[in-house]
Amino acid sequence: MTTDALIPTRPTHIILFRQQVPENVRLLTEVLQAQPVPGPSVRSSRTVLSTASGVQAQVYRTLGVATARLDARQLNELQVLGDVLAIVPNQERRIPEGPELQATQVNAVPTEDTFSQIGLRSGDDVPTGRNVKVAVLDTGVDLSHPDLTVLPGNAVSFVPSEPTADDHHGHGTHCAGVVAGSATPAGGRRYGVAPDVTLLIAKVLDASGFGTDDQIIDAIDWAVDQGAEILSMSLGSVRVSGAPYNAPYELIAQRLLDQGVLMVAATGNDSSRPTWVAAVHDPAACPSVLGVAAVDHRDRVATFSCGNVDGIGTVDLAAPGVGILSAWPGGGVRRISGTSMATPHVAGVAALYAERDPSLSGRALWSVMRARARAVPGLAPADVGAGIVQAP
Repeated sequence: MTTDALIPTRPTHIILFRQQVPENVRLLTEVLQAQPVPGPSVRSSRTVLSTASGVQAQVYRTLGVATARLDARQLNELQVLGDVLAIVPNQERRIPEGPELQATQVNAVPTEDTFSQIGLRSGDDVPTGRNVKVAVLDTGVDLSHPDLTVLPGNAVSFVPSEPTADDHHGHGTHCAGVVAGSATPAGGRRYGVAPDVTLLIAKVLDASGFGTDDQIIDAIDWAVDQGAEILSMSLGSVRVSGAPYNAPYELIAQRLLDQGVLMVAATGNDSSRPTWVAAVHDPAACPSVLGVAAVDHRDRVATFSCGNVDGIGTVDLAAPGVGILSAWPGGGVRRISGTSMATPHVAGVAALYAERDPSLSGRALWSVMRARARAVPGLAPADVGAGIVQAP
C-alpha cells in the first residue's frame, strides 16, 4: 500500500516552523506520538507520520511547514514551542468567482492581438519555454487534448475524492492551455504562450472548483520536488479589505523565492468597476506571491479585476484576461474571462525569460518581469502593478 493511500482524514491545521530543519520531524513525532511511514510514494522532501489510527501529519522539510490533524492537547503543546511560528486552520480555496465560465464567441478577439499585448512575436530566435518546468495547480487537465503534452508521471491528483488528474471542470485545462498550448494547435489558432515548457499538472481543486490548503501545500511540495521553477495558481479565497494576508502561503512563497521558485496567483474577480473595487484575494495578496490582474484586449482594466484597496494585497503585474481562447475538455477550445486567464499568461512569460536566461529564477525572474512590464497611461499601479507583462 502506498503512503498516499493511507491518508484517511483531512488535516485540521497548518503548522509553520521557524526553520526548515530535520528536527521538525522529530518534534511532531514526539508530540503526536507517531512514527514515519515508509512507502514507495514518499518524497525526499516529505515525511508522513502515522499513529495507530492512521496518518496524522505530513512534514514538508523543504517548505518548513506541516499539515496535521490536531486535538486540543496537541495544539496547545505545539503552540508553546519556540520551533513553531504559528498554527493556523486548514482552509478552503476555490476558483475565483465571477465571469470565468461565461463563454464568449471563439472568434471574438484574435489571439494575435492578445499576443501583441504581451509583446509575444514569432520567429526562430523567440524562446518557447523549452527545458523550463511550469506547474499548474488547478482542476486537472484533459490528458488526451491534442494541443497539450503532459509526460507520464507529470500529472497527479491531490483531491482524495478524484484520484486521477483528469479535468472534470474545464478551468484547469484552460489555464494549462494558456501556458503551454501547442505552437501548431489542432484548430489552427495558437493560444499557448510557452508551447515547449514541461508541464506539471497538480489537481488540487475538485469538479466543483473547491480544494483545501493541505491539498495545495502537498501539490506545491510535489511540484518543487519535480523541479518546477514556476507555479501557476488560478485559485484563492476572498479577503476582506484590511484583513492580513495568509501567513502559510507567504512563508512558503518567501522560502520558495529563496530557492529560485516563483509562485504566480490570480488576484480575484470580485470587483464591479467603476462602482466597486474589491481587495486582492489570498494567496495573491501575499508579498512574496506575484499577484496578477486582468486587462481586456484594449488594455483597459477588466471590470471584475480586484485591486490594491488597502495597501496590503498589492497587484504586481497585469495580463490579458477577457475573452481568452484556450483548450477545453473534449479536445476543443473555449473563450472565457477572469484573472485566472491572466495568471497563466504571466507564468508562461516567466518561462520564456527563464529559457532565455537560465540564471533568472525566483526573485530575479520577478524583478526582470516587473522592470520590463509595459506601463499603460491612465492605469494605476493599484490596478495593474508595474503594467502589462511583456515577453522577452
